[in-house]
Amino acid sequence: MKFVGLLVLLVAHVRGSPKPKLVYPRLLEERSSDGRMVMHLHDDLTLNLRKASVAAPALRVLTEENGRPVTLFYNGKDIDKDLYEDEEKIASVAVTRNENGLHINGLVGPQHRIEPMPVAGRSEDGVVPHAIYEIEQDEMLDKALAHSEEREKAVISERWNRGYQPQPQRVPENFTVELFFILDPPHHSRFSTNEGLLGYLCVMINSVNLRYRSAISPRIRIMVTGMDKSTNESYAVLSKQNNKYIFDEGTLNNLKGYVQDRETKYGRPDVV
Repeated sequence: MKFVGLLVLLVAHVRGSPKPKLVYPRLLEERSSDGRMVMHLHDDLTLNLRKASVAAPALRVLTEENGRPVTLFYNGKDIDKDLYEDEEKIASVAVTRNENGLHINGLVGPQHRIEPMPVAGRSEDGVVPHAIYEIEQDEMLDKALAHSEEREKAVISERWNRGYQPQPQRVPENFTVELFFILDPPHHSRFSTNEGLLGYLCVMINSVNLRYRSAISPRIRIMVTGMDKSTNESYAVLSKQNNKYIFDEGTLNNLKGYVQDRETKYGRPDVV
């Protein structure tokens, strides 16, 4: 790995607003002069979508088949072929079509998500109804881990006292961060296919990339390289009172070793 780090994806219980907004997405312009797709959701929201990509050329998935560990590979172009973005609205969505019409899944802004409502039936002109939900984070047990800032200052001071002066490093103009996911059963069991789960991860990470879009020196881009669909969660330190909760520091320490043992299997990503 270029950098051994941990991206802890805390999936809180996300509940939609009790009254989602019912919309009927319509394409106003299939392809504009600059290759964008103009989509009208409601009177206050029209997206100017362009093609996006966050998947690596080849994505690896560590899983089990018939009780035996296997590594599967997927074509990155196939995974994010339906991924679109509107950088101004900070929208990241998957747009698909079938015989029933247009389907949009993902984020249509920092605080709203969209999904089809096929059970509601189509409109008279065949448009599939969608629901836009406000994303609300439930309160959850949270604690900031102590950062050894004083220790770092001491190490830096010691180096300077010994006469060591670090040389300035050249900052690249563009920097791509290779990101690999470890997903626990409560998360990955919600998806019926690996392709669907990888597509979901790409939509979410593309939303993160949109927030980094204004960064320069270097320009930062996160690239999804794959996922490990863990089954036994040997790294997790669970609460004895309620196994729905895990202890943070103990789990993170175990997770470091878990990742190091699988570094090669993960393809040596920058961040896990």
